[in-house]
Amino acid sequence: MWQMLQGYRARVGLSLFLVVAEAAGAVVVPFVLGLALTDYADGSNRGLILLAATGLVTMVFATVRRLHDVRLYSQIYQRAGETAFAQEAGLSEKTARLNMLREVVDFLEHSMPALVGSISGYIGTLVFLALLSVPVLIGALVMSALIVLIYAASSRRTVAFNRGYNDEYERQVDVLGRNDSTLTRRHIGLMNSWTIKLSDVDTINFALSLTLTVALQVFAIVSSTRQGMDEGTLLSVVLYVFEVSAAASYLPASWQEYLRLRDILQRLNNQTSVAATS
Repeated sequence: MWQMLQGYRARVGLSLFLVVAEAAGAVVVPFVLGLALTDYADGSNRGLILLAATGLVTMVFATVRRLHDVRLYSQIYQRAGETAFAQEAGLSEKTARLNMLREVVDFLEHSMPALVGSISGYIGTLVFLALLSVPVLIGALVMSALIVLIYAASSRRTVAFNRGYNDEYERQVDVLGRNDSTLTRRHIGLMNSWTIKLSDVDTINFALSLTLTVALQVFAIVSSTRQGMDEGTLLSVVLYVFEVSAAASYLPASWQEYLRLRDILQRLNNQTSVAATS
């Protein structure tokens, strides 16, 4: 993937800088919201002005990044697609790999910024939770560790299912080209089978992770209330718990997506190596 970004790395770095800036704004919002609520209850609009300014600046970063990214990754896909099509392979493999390459570029354009933003937001959220409530911080760390273990336990199956799905996908054009209804039905059945297996793993992981996040949210409310926090601080803590719960669920799911992309990139790289030695 690093090699595919050659010639575009500075622009990708700019995109990631904007992602971090956007994530920083999102992390600050719950804290500023708590201040705004407290200030307004005391008859001051200072917190509301700060909240509005934070939101507007974050919006500018997000807008500029999206305008920049759609143009950047369109260029990357065009160049990478031309390289993939020039490789020595059958029409079925070329068609499948060109579509797979679209997944890689979509990951770079959409998932990678979301991943970097989630990591930045996760770290920033933990910092604010450490300032607001140490017991809730510890609960968030325990929840995160358990979610990571859940996804790590399913990584081997995810790799195997993705490999089976991609193997069958690469045969698609050849199967359809034979115009045989029996072979086509079998091909579609196998594709559906691999898709269902992957979905079942994701669903189980999601259900277990969601259960842990709900437990953390309940714990945060009870713990913060017992600490005698004012309404503004309590609201900030609850919002940060929602943020850390979302990030803790998203980060391991991104690992699952990476496992699929790793198989795709191995296929493309292996084919490039074969073409170079022939």
